[in-house]
Amino acid sequence: MDEYGIETRLRHLEHIVVGQSNQLPPQIKTTLIKRIDGLKKELHSVYKSNKLVQEFVDKYDTHAKLLDPTDSSLALERELLTTDTKLELILAAYDDLERFASQVKQVKGLEHVVSGAEYDALSVLGPELSPLEVKHAEQIKQLEEVTTKITKAMESYNGVVNTLSEIFIAWDDILGTMEAHVSAIERQRATA
Repeated sequence: MDEYGIETRLRHLEHIVVGQSNQLPPQIKTTLIKRIDGLKKELHSVYKSNKLVQEFVDKYDTHAKLLDPTDSSLALERELLTTDTKLELILAAYDDLERFASQVKQVKGLEHVVSGAEYDALSVLGPELSPLEVKHAEQIKQLEEVTTKITKAMESYNGVVNTLSEIFIAWDDILGTMEAHVSAIERQRATA
């Protein structure tokens, strides 16, 4: 776990120094001091040639004390906040502190629930649960298969109903047309 982001900062620094190639320079068999001096020269040239890095370093230097994870935030608060400000903060948070204290009392009162004998049986019941988990996974697969089959059957049913509806509409149109023709013929015979 990279609590202070040191790993990320180091990778960013390597990216700035090495560039996009993702390849570190080959290991040269020189003393560590010479390698550090060479690295300092490279960093200085990157610093001088990169405006963004210069701005970052200037801003970081200004706020280094606030950004340094080794400094205690309590020590910073002691330095930055006056006694009156601290008192105001405590008074403003008084209701929250009271509510927190009552919640802690409630949790303390419910401690017997968590440490009951029923939880001791978990070590015994745990192995019995694993076969049920396997069976549950199988049932989920079966449910998915049945759901897929039902969905396909419903889609097929809907298709048949739609087709039959279209056929009945077409037959109704044909019958309506035929009735109109028969009525016209009967009127012609009656007038003739």
